[in-house]
Parts: sequence; C-alpha cells; structure tokens
Amino acid sequence: MKPIKFVAAGDVHGDEQDPTTIKALLAFTKEYLGKDGGLVVCLGDLWDFRAIRRGADDTDQASSLQRDWDAGEEFIREFFKFGDERIFLRGNHDERIFDMSTNVKSGVARDYALDGCANIETIMKETRGKMYPYDSRAGVYKNRSLTFVHGYGASMHGAKQHADAYGAGAVLFGHTHAIDYFKSVSIDSREAFNVGCCCSKFPSYMRGNMRGLRWQHGWAFGLIHEHGHDVFQAKERNGKFIVPTNMKTF
Repeated sequence: MKPIKFVAAGDVHGDEQDPTTIKALLAFTKEYLGKDGGLVVCLGDLWDFRAIRRGADDTDQASSLQRDWDAGEEFIREFFKFGDERIFLRGNHDERIFDMSTNVKSGVARDYALDGCANIETIMKETRGKMYPYDSRAGVYKNRSLTFVHGYGASMHGAKQHADAYGAGAVLFGHTHAIDYFKSVSIDSREAFNVGCCCSKFPSYMRGNMRGLRWQHGWAFGLIHEHGHDVFQAKERNGKFIVPTNMKTF
C-alpha cells in the first residue's frame, strides 16, 4: 500500500497569524505534496475570535471580527488546495462561534453566530473539507497509525498527556503553541508530537506569562505507511525554515 504524504499545522488565529510562517508553510505544502496531493490537516484555532471571548476586555471586544474571519478563511482555502483529503479539527477558539450560536441571550449575537457557523460549513463544502468538533472524544481524526487532535491539555507535560490518552501509534496536536515530543514506556509504541503554531509568538496578553517562552513556529509533515509512520518537524530558526522535501528509502 502506497504511503500517504501529510502536512499538519494549526493555531493560525485568524488575523493574529505570523505572515512569515504562513508563507513558508504554504510554499512547503505545495512543493512537498506536489501534483499527487496527500493529506492536509488543520489542527484548529484557525480563527482567534477574541472579540467574542467570554470575559473579553474592551480592547478585545473592539477588535475587528471581519479581519479575523477573512484571514482565517483565506488561509484554509489556500491550504486545502494542496490536499486530496482535507481535515479541519476545530479548536477552542473556533468553538467560540458555535457556543455563541446556542448559549447567548442576545438574539442579535445569536443570529450573527448562526450565520458564522453556516459560513464555516460553506467553506468546508466548497473546499471539500471534513470538519470535526472541538471535543476530546469526537474531535479525533485517525489515519492508520496516526491520530490528529486539536489538543486538550496545556500543561508543560501536554505531550505525555496526549501520548497516554490516545493509545498506540502517534498523536499530533497543537493548542499549546509549543514544539514538544514524548514517547511513553509501553509495549505498544505511543508517541505524541506537539507541532508548534502559525500565529504571533508575542501577543500582548502573554506578556506576564512565562509559558509564552516555549512558543515556537512550526508544523509537522511526513509519511503514513500501511504499518507505521514517519513524522518530521518543521521548526523556525532565525526567521527561516529548513526542511527536507525529497524522501528516499535505502
């Protein structure tokens, strides 16, 4: 059975995206998958939706939802062009619009959110993408030995938590904006890859939080074999990404 090439990236955060990372990711995906295509996975937090965050301060509430919408949509439409299988795993930020469509008292806000949810469904239909909810059980995409999720733990030990939680094989996730790896002590191989982020590493709300020092720009890519996988990490170094694109078997 022919190996499946894949690229997995996430944490774009709409208009908070990092232009250098996005440009490099799209150029890499086009070259790596080529004309044959492959699997592209958006690991979530495609949008930021800070303006509708519960407890949002005046600055966040005043931010433009339209810029956020446009930036996220532009990216996913471009990213999905390169795959023949396209997966969107909603993140906790993306889920804000879906929560707002059912959990707010204001009819105006609810109607806006319903329109937003419908717009996302339209994007998925037009790009032939498959969308999964933000849910640690239902928001899981599996392809042979690889599992993809947005991410459901933000501690320093997130990779270990995901390796333990999602069983044999490897799980790829985002959410923490860090790059990390963990392999469990287990008779059946259990690995987790925290793949980094595609957004700004220096948002104002993280100024007083040391967790932001772990944030790194990057994405994962590789091959899914009939039995097993090869996962590689693209990582920014001084504003550049140096990644292999020509895989050979010896």
